[in-house]
This record gives sequence, C-alpha cells and structure tokens, in this order.
Amino acid sequence: MNYPAFFDEVEPIDTIDPLADILGAVENGRITYNYIDMVKLAGHSCPTVAGAWLLSRIGLEKLYGEDLPVRGNVKVELRGALDEGVEGVIGSCIGLITGAANEGGFKGLGGRMGRNNRLFYGVEMEGEVRLTRLDNGVSVEMSYNPSIVPGNPEQQVLMQKIMQGVATPDEKKRFGELWQERVEKILLQEELWPKMVTLY
Repeated sequence: MNYPAFFDEVEPIDTIDPLADILGAVENGRITYNYIDMVKLAGHSCPTVAGAWLLSRIGLEKLYGEDLPVRGNVKVELRGALDEGVEGVIGSCIGLITGAANEGGFKGLGGRMGRNNRLFYGVEMEGEVRLTRLDNGVSVEMSYNPSIVPGNPEQQVLMQKIMQGVATPDEKKRFGELWQERVEKILLQEELWPKMVTLY
C-alpha cells in the first residue's frame, strides 16, 4: 500500500490493553498505533482525522504522563451530537486508540474490561472533547482548531473542478498533494499544537 511518506514520521501512540493480554492477542497487551492505522479506520487522511490523532495523543499524555495509557480505561465524551458535522468521525478515531465504544461495544469478561458505554456524544462541556480515566476520575477537556494551519488557496479551485467532474488527472493528483501537505503540517509541526489544541 502506497501512502504519503510523512505518515511514518508521525510518532506512534503506545498503549497497554489488558484484554488483548488475557486473550493472548498481543504479548503483554502492548499495542502500538501508528497514524496509518487511524487512516485505515477513517478511510482517508484529513485535518479532522489528524485532529483526532492529536486529541488522542495529547489527551492521553495529560492523563497518564510517562505511563502507558490503558486501553479500555478511558471514557470519551464529545460536545457535538453523533450526527453533527464530523463528530462521529472524531469519536470513532479516538475510540480506536482508547478502546472506547458506545453501547454496541464489547461487553467485557465477567463484567470486567468492557468497551461499551465509554463513548458519548452531545455532552455539555466547555471544550469539544473530554477524556476521563475510569480508575481515578481524572479528566482532560480539549478543543481543536485546524484553521491555525490554513489550506493552500489553490485547493479551492481544484476542488471545484473535481466536484464538477472536469479536473484532469494531474489536477486531481495536485489536489491530493496539497491536501496532505496541510495534514503534514498539522501533525509534524509540534510548535503549532498549543495553538491548535486548547486545554481546559
């Protein structure tokens, strides 16, 4: 599978998954997620998916510090409704890393290590996303603003051509390159993260 080289430059997120350990799926339950994993889940790479990656990474670092995040031990809440804008995409992507799922998620073994009822939408909060550790109740609330990294003005013209079905193969390729250039800046220019991700 061919994809932009910068995907591999994004620092992975390491987790510990007790369920994966017990069921023998992964040695010691240690699961490493790469940005390409989130791209596979979403089916594309865009500022929204990149934002979900940053919110996952920054949020889990705030909750766990130097310790590895425990997958399945984090509740994820979003201010927006499930059917509002890109909220469903954001929730699903953060759920990949944290293990959090809605009522349809895994029910657990003997009432332990469940994944269901850990992902909620339409929750009142100051920020846009809140992650909460279930073992100690510590939480972090965040908002994400990708406009800090604007797209190339050329994108708009190319997008219109693509939507009208008149773009040439070279123009389609150019649009994709410009699109991913913005995503690359969002993910790799760490000095911009404090401006893009607000903590409450």
